[in-house]
Amino acid sequence: MPVPSHTLGVTKYQLLCVLIASISSLNFGWNFGVINLPGDVITKCIAGPKHTILGLPSCLPASNIVWGLVVGAFALGALVGAISCTRYANMYGRKAVLMYSNILAIVAAILFGVAVNIPMLAIARFLAGIAQGCANGTFTNYVVEITTPRARNTLGSMIQASISTGTMLAQLLSLRLSTPPLWRILFAITGVISLIHMAMLTMCVESPKWLVSKDRIDEARNALQKLRKSADCTEEFNTLVNTVRAEMGPSAYTASISDVIRGKTPDNLRHQLLLAILVMVFQQFSGIAGVSFYSTKLFGSITEPPTHYSTTPTLAQILTGTLSVVGTLVALTGLALAGYFGRRTLMLFSHTSMFVCSILIAVGSIMGYNIMAIVMVFVFFAVFIVGPGPLPWVIPGEMTPIYAVSATIAVSGSVAYTCLFTIGIVFSSLLDALKGYTFLLFAATNLIAAVTLFFLLPETKDRRVSDMIQTHSVGVHNIMQQKYRSGVYVEKEKSIL
Repeated sequence: MPVPSHTLGVTKYQLLCVLIASISSLNFGWNFGVINLPGDVITKCIAGPKHTILGLPSCLPASNIVWGLVVGAFALGALVGAISCTRYANMYGRKAVLMYSNILAIVAAILFGVAVNIPMLAIARFLAGIAQGCANGTFTNYVVEITTPRARNTLGSMIQASISTGTMLAQLLSLRLSTPPLWRILFAITGVISLIHMAMLTMCVESPKWLVSKDRIDEARNALQKLRKSADCTEEFNTLVNTVRAEMGPSAYTASISDVIRGKTPDNLRHQLLLAILVMVFQQFSGIAGVSFYSTKLFGSITEPPTHYSTTPTLAQILTGTLSVVGTLVALTGLALAGYFGRRTLMLFSHTSMFVCSILIAVGSIMGYNIMAIVMVFVFFAVFIVGPGPLPWVIPGEMTPIYAVSATIAVSGSVAYTCLFTIGIVFSSLLDALKGYTFLLFAATNLIAAVTLFFLLPETKDRRVSDMIQTHSVGVHNIMQQKYRSGVYVEKEKSIL
């Protein structure tokens, strides 16, 4: 007798669809990491005086501030993509948005290849950002909507594993492709990834929830059955239809970004919105954006700088490549941790650990304990990836009604990309000015994050969204109060602190 479909874990086809959809996040990670190593080759012409190769300049001289704008243009584009794509994902479907957002990335790749000045490079980064910001938010919704609760515990963290994999591939290839004119090819690979993504998405189904919301019932049933293998989908499908018609159907209410921000929703979602924003702010201002964008410069400030340019990777570049490999391995391990430990536990553990690591990085840099500083950068990166890396993208969808999920994720994503843009611009100059003291700032933000989330972040793992909405849609509140921890809502955390 077939088992009920909602009790299933990860099926092969669910995994396939999530892996294919996650190529969008891999592309995000690629663009996130590709800017790191070739920066000085492009802006300071350290590979030799500026000259032309096949009619294109070998380098594009720019100051740290201007290069920071180029770095941050990707985040600015991602902000635009996150805001603008919510309505299109609701109108045309999750799969369609994942598919066609790749077109902008392909256009960006062409611009990367033919850029003759810094503005063209910045425009290319901006277009790539729109594509990946659009796809990243849509990917989060797609995973939540095609997976069972058990599968979601594991696959919900796929976004960070994919981003880490993309960053790793970008930085490893950068070790050999950062010289003129190969840096153009390095940047343009984002278009190749997009073409592969478009081709492979044809093997995936559309979100059953979205299909039901458009009253395409037979297609939704077939899609769900394919995702659930040979299990009995009757109960899950009937529940899905009833729930979605009530909350997402053609005549149902769908909250806009303005509605969510102004509090004009049927449920009081102030707590959910504040939490969604705060976890993203803490994610970006934890110091991770600076490590990701400028790890070569950061390691260069700790290690002995090279006396002349060489095509042989420097110690700082090797450490950067190694950091990305470690990050990917930890992200894959984090998939298992996310399925076992609670979201709250991992977030508190990570921010507390990053607070300690930040202090030790600063002490090591200031006192000349280089090995300690380098090791702590690796630990800092690792603990980020199991908590504040993936979970801020997952938490809003586990506390928010279906009608407000897209708008809430759009708001929190926009905040994240705004912070990312800011860090991209200022971190290089900040590191030049404060040197080893820079990470004391991040120690403060991580301490604030740990304390704030202790009082605001409830456990969402393995809890029904309807229960979370009923309990926490009461305005901003202290979740440590007994009435939010009693009965079925008691936090049964597996503490690793």
